[in-house]
Formats: sequence, C-alpha cells, structure tokens
Amino acid sequence: MTPDEWPDLPPGYILKLCVADAFDTACQAARDGAEDGFMLMVDRQDRCEAALVLRPLDPIQPALTLAYVGLLGLHDGLAAVAPAETPAGIGWPDRLLVNAACVGGIRLEHGPLVEKEGMIDVPDWLVLGITVQMAANRDDDMPGTELDYTDLHEEGCGEVSVPQLVEAFARHLLHWLDRWQEEGFEPVRRAVLHDLDDKTLKIEANGDAWLEAGAGKTVYALRDRLRQPSWQLPEIVKAVS
Repeated sequence: MTPDEWPDLPPGYILKLCVADAFDTACQAARDGAEDGFMLMVDRQDRCEAALVLRPLDPIQPALTLAYVGLLGLHDGLAAVAPAETPAGIGWPDRLLVNAACVGGIRLEHGPLVEKEGMIDVPDWLVLGITVQMAANRDDDMPGTELDYTDLHEEGCGEVSVPQLVEAFARHLLHWLDRWQEEGFEPVRRAVLHDLDDKTLKIEANGDAWLEAGAGKTVYALRDRLRQPSWQLPEIVKAVS
C-alpha cells in the first residue's frame, strides 16, 4: 500500500502500518507509552485489521462502554461505504453482522487501573481493535455455505476496500466518541439497541445486558464478556490478492 492509498483520517489520529497483529501490537505500543489516537492498520486486502490506542479518563466500568462506541463506529462506517441495501447489524457484545452472519467485530483490552485526575480505577490505556473479513478464499467452490460467518464480497460489498472501511470507521467512531463524552452512554445505548439483532436483549445504563428468564432475569456482565471476543473468523486458506 502506497502512502496515497492510506485512509484519510480526521485530525487526532496517528496512523501507522504494521505487518500483522494490529491489536497485540497496539497493546504493546500502549504499554510503551503510545498516545491517545495512535492507530495501527495491517497492510492486507482480504481482511481489515486495525487497532486504536485510547487514554480514558473514566473508571473501568464506564470506560468499557467504549466497546459499544467502537461497535457503532464500525457498523455506521460500513453502512457509509457499503451499498445502501446492505443489511448490517450488531451482535452483542462485539460482533458486526451482515445478513445475520458475522463478518468480524471489535476487541477491547485495557491496561492497569490507576488514578487519573482524582478518579480511581481508571484504565491507564485502552485498545480498541476492529477486524472485518473483506473477501474469502477465491478457490472456495461452495461460497455462502457457512451460515455463522460471511465476508463483505459475498454479501455484495466487493467494492469496499480496507482503507475506505478504516477511514469510515475512524470518522464515525469520532462522532460517537464526541457524543459519549458530551452526553454520556445513553444515546450510545439507544443506538446499539436499534441495530441489535436480538431485540429481546436489554442493555443497562452501566453497559451490562440481560434477558428475561421466567420470573427473573439473566444478567450478562459486559466486563466478563469482553475478556475474549465472542467471534473468531475462519482461517482463510488462500489470501485474496
């Protein structure tokens, strides 16, 4: 990828390319002192991989709701560059869906909890990663048979490129970050519920979720569910060039 093919990111982002493992590399960069807005992107065409370093000023529970901010940024970013009829959605707590099948999602990791500006239990750093499968193996003679996972090319979004998607994600993430900082979690919560595939799931003001279960309810702690991604994209036998 040449410099003129890089995403055109809004002010506040610092973009660098990496060979692989944008998420793990960004986590190490955060430990080493990378500043807020530092973003890594993998130079490949078949899978979009990028990760952003954030330096939150909120305690751990509200800081974790940035996972929803990232999901909305990714969902809305895809909607901005994909064909208008593309049926995109969100799977709780971290999946991006197209036609009810997973094309990728977000990951979240945080550093040690410290004191910042008089607040305790604030993550020293937070890394938000995105992964989206753009295209699958060209030698696959039975495309579309995997119901749980799909790719953008298979879903009619073959014209969307990795730089386009990263750029759209960055811009829509900034929009939702601004709303999250100025208005709190509530507008983010409402937007996620609107795009959520499972309409029976409720999201609490602290980011946790719950389902009605007979006379009671089953609660799902966001912090626990973000420890490992709920999605794992299938390995691609042959990368698309």
